[in-house]
Amino acid sequence: MTEPGQKPEFLRLLFTTPLGTTRSVEVRYDTLDEVARDGVYFDGSSIPGYADVNSSDLQLRPATGTPLTEPWDTRAAIQLCSVYEATGEPHPCDPREVLRKVLDEGSKRGLYLKAGPEIEFFLVIVSQDRRISPADQGGYYATRPADGGLELRREMMTSLTGLGIPTTSHHHEVASGQHEIGLAFDSAMEIADRVLLARLAIAEIAYSKGCMATFMPKPFAERNGSGMHIHQSLWDGKGTNLFANELPGTVSEMAHHYVAGIMKHAPALAAIVAPTVNSFKRLRPGFEAPTRIAWGPRNRTTMIRVPEFDGSDEKARIEFRCPDPSCSPHLALAAVMAAGLDGISHGLEPPEPTCEDLYHTEDKTPSLPESLIQALHYLEEDDTLKQALGERIVGSIIKSRTAEWYEYLKTAGKSGVVDITDWEIDKYLRAN
Repeated sequence: MTEPGQKPEFLRLLFTTPLGTTRSVEVRYDTLDEVARDGVYFDGSSIPGYADVNSSDLQLRPATGTPLTEPWDTRAAIQLCSVYEATGEPHPCDPREVLRKVLDEGSKRGLYLKAGPEIEFFLVIVSQDRRISPADQGGYYATRPADGGLELRREMMTSLTGLGIPTTSHHHEVASGQHEIGLAFDSAMEIADRVLLARLAIAEIAYSKGCMATFMPKPFAERNGSGMHIHQSLWDGKGTNLFANELPGTVSEMAHHYVAGIMKHAPALAAIVAPTVNSFKRLRPGFEAPTRIAWGPRNRTTMIRVPEFDGSDEKARIEFRCPDPSCSPHLALAAVMAAGLDGISHGLEPPEPTCEDLYHTEDKTPSLPESLIQALHYLEEDDTLKQALGERIVGSIIKSRTAEWYEYLKTAGKSGVVDITDWEIDKYLRAN
């Protein structure tokens, strides 16, 4: 460990992939000026979605200001990076660049997205024969001794504060071994970057204590899966929440148009915000995850919920409940904003909000896709999202995830859609 006031020894260059995972390379901290001036080259063909092997030289460049010292290991500091082509142009498959472009489109209309995600994850123990089990047997809002993760979450919260990431709360979630940390509301790019850093911190701290933090949405078939519900609202340049309404506890007409846009594009959005084979095993009735394309006040069976709030204009928001923590936060926010802006542009109106328990109704409310391959078909047909995110990255996602689907089918056998296969554990347990 470094002494107080000493510079770190290593600089971790952190970036994200078109499929939402995080990658890094470390250099000596004293090369920071050189990195800022010249960037660092890497083999883009070794990361799915970035480059072909015959044209694979890509470049990392710092995307944010001063590097952040890792609170859990002060020998190293983290520098968030963007990905560039060898020509010096921003790479169109870099999720940060995709989000920047969508946010720029919003800002041209005087609309700025703020968000606050709830990051759920499991703490698990991996046995020598590669079986996994929850690290504790607690339930929702459990206390000790059932909540075996309390001390770990406190350490995680302290580290997030050390990284300059404001948080709201932490607690044990519904399933055994399942936990949640909430990030405070802020601008969309800040939030997306903070989710990357938070996932890294959570994983590093758990690893140092002898267990594993996994952002796999559904590691256990019989337990609730992990989501990453995204609370969000649009603001103008003067700091006014445009989702606020004169009637306390309700949202504005603009929010209605935004919701309608998300609902219109929901089948395609699912491929971005629930991006894996395993994601769709979370989106099943009975586990507090959405299955229907519906919205309503305080209703956790809907895809979009209007949370209870005290009437304060600043707190007016919607909660998009479809995303899970395996998704790219940059692409998720880019896609949902593009869908919402489409609803605003065309003055779309959502259906009537529902207070029904949609797990136990036989009405004709449309359903979310039931599998990754279904969602990918919808994404292929959604010209609005392809144009907003970029044809190249959408094509890359469809190609990679389609191959993933057929790889899964080869190994799934007769296990069906409910069981969690060994292939999924091997593929997703350690991915972040």
